[in-house]
Amino acid sequence: MKRSLLGIVVLITLFTIGVVSSNTSKSEKSEDQELTAQVSGEQEVGINEGNVAPDFTLYSLEGQEVSLSDFRGKVVFVNFWATWCPPCKAEMPHMEEFYKENAEKYDAEILAVNITSEESSSLMVEEFIKEYEITFPVLMDTKGEQAKTFATITIPTTYVIDKNGIIMKILVGPMSKERMIKLASSTE
Repeated sequence: MKRSLLGIVVLITLFTIGVVSSNTSKSEKSEDQELTAQVSGEQEVGINEGNVAPDFTLYSLEGQEVSLSDFRGKVVFVNFWATWCPPCKAEMPHMEEFYKENAEKYDAEILAVNITSEESSSLMVEEFIKEYEITFPVLMDTKGEQAKTFATITIPTTYVIDKNGIIMKILVGPMSKERMIKLASSTE
């Protein structure tokens, strides 16, 4: 009886030592990685404000390959939308007005990422672009992969990315031209 009790105590002690040493080593590694990132100026890639935005490559309706990283050095509004979405329809004239009148002034770009997986055809997207006279790039997320990467649940959702590729603001709901100007000018 004493032997089995002693054996249990020894096993519990060894287990406790293993857990403590494992957690200590993980915490030291995490602190080392964090310190390295701070020293080297690296920021974490993610989808939260303050993170470096994940890069992506999608195709335009014309078949041109477009990557988010192509626009490093500009303020980028990455807007997730669909043709059937009433708030998306409401914001498009404001976005187009901003693009025509202010994009160059603020060194900004709009990447309208159509969640094509939610559309019945790309023809609907083409008709939408014509109807709203959109001149900014419209990209097709045919499989919904970028919508998933950016955790887009509600549309429209816009990620405002600064000139260094950092997410500075996440907007859920329609944008106005005035709000876009305010956001674009706040990065200067």
